[in-house]
Amino acid sequence: MRRAVTAAAAALLLPALLTACGGDGTEQRAGGPVEILMWHGQEDTSAKSIERLVATFNQTHTDVKVQITSGGVTADGMLPKITAALTSDAHPDIAYLYGSWAPNIARNPKTADLTPYIKDPAVKWEDFWASERATVTVGGKIIGFPAVVDNMVVLYNKKLLAKAGLKPPSKDWTWDDFRAMSKRATDARAGVFGTTWPISGGEEAVWGLWPLVWQSGGEILTADNKKAAFNSEAGRRSLDLLRSMAVDDKSVYLDSSPAEKGQKLFESGRLAFFLSGPWVLPDLQAAGVDYGVVQLPGTAGNHETISGPDTWTVFEHDERRVKASATFLTWLTAPEQQLQWMKDTGSLPIRASISEQPGYDDYLKKYPGIDVISGNLANAKRVRPPTTSYPRISSFVADAIARTLLGRADAKSALDEAAAKTDAALAVPGS
Repeated sequence: MRRAVTAAAAALLLPALLTACGGDGTEQRAGGPVEILMWHGQEDTSAKSIERLVATFNQTHTDVKVQITSGGVTADGMLPKITAALTSDAHPDIAYLYGSWAPNIARNPKTADLTPYIKDPAVKWEDFWASERATVTVGGKIIGFPAVVDNMVVLYNKKLLAKAGLKPPSKDWTWDDFRAMSKRATDARAGVFGTTWPISGGEEAVWGLWPLVWQSGGEILTADNKKAAFNSEAGRRSLDLLRSMAVDDKSVYLDSSPAEKGQKLFESGRLAFFLSGPWVLPDLQAAGVDYGVVQLPGTAGNHETISGPDTWTVFEHDERRVKASATFLTWLTAPEQQLQWMKDTGSLPIRASISEQPGYDDYLKKYPGIDVISGNLANAKRVRPPTTSYPRISSFVADAIARTLLGRADAKSALDEAAAKTDAALAVPGS
């Protein structure tokens, strides 16, 4: 027979009845702030910076409380971690994810749609760069807020150029200039090359080809993402330029190492030019390299580059927590907080208006060359195709690049073969 609950017992049970513990470990207390969990995936300085920002938010906001953890992984391992967590409802409300994963994660029904929230004037959605907005928008569904943005530039060794009798490249330089200067700076006897290109089969090889294709009017896939388009005349000309440099001029160090030797070669004074991004600047400063930074060479005045925006992706538990996540991310991505993050980590501005903030000049002084890379964000106009098949497509093209630069295939046949494999991969339902 059930016993009646005494008033004393009810008083003891009431706090428990008012608290709901989710599978992710957050506690939602009736009448209290909405608690959300964030997996940031950051390391060292970046981890400390995001933790300080979250602490500031929690101190200045009473309606939302953010719990923060790395998620037990770095950013590289976040996708499998999230995928596993989603199957057991142990997922966080917010997670740091690479932008190239957006098509994969957007397919999960537990990934939130923030479209209603970004209409809030406080978000200032149009202030984010176009490439960032495109990355977090999959099939009309906005899955998160921009987290980090970068872009590709050319770093050059001032001493090597001077030794070769070359002036630093101007912002209006062309790919023909790049080829000629690379050839002139090459000194095979001294082990010095004009530039380098990865041929180990990864995205690193493909990452640098797409800007050439885009500048020449080409595309990676057709508009409906159902067929390859990179084997167009624009694609062939782009890859043929690299082949000419590698095979005919012998001005390219072909990097077959999975660990990528390019940066180390540049740091040691053996590369005149290095195609890379803002993440290498602290290392170059530490190595004492006398470097300069310039936007990519252009085609007919078009200096389009490639960008790899990352995201703060939001996942559903209930409507209140999705709204709280949007509230927090609106604050986190505001110019004031972002400038602090940039000063701490050397990241680029994710909003155009950040350059108007007091203290922006101090940020520029701290990271020489960052002003050129920041300005180059305006040249990042397109993103890689939002399809789950992209990793396979990338591997097909990377193989075509390697065979062409090694002189084992011509650009047209290599790209045509990669296109045939791409079309087959895209024909699979759900790709």
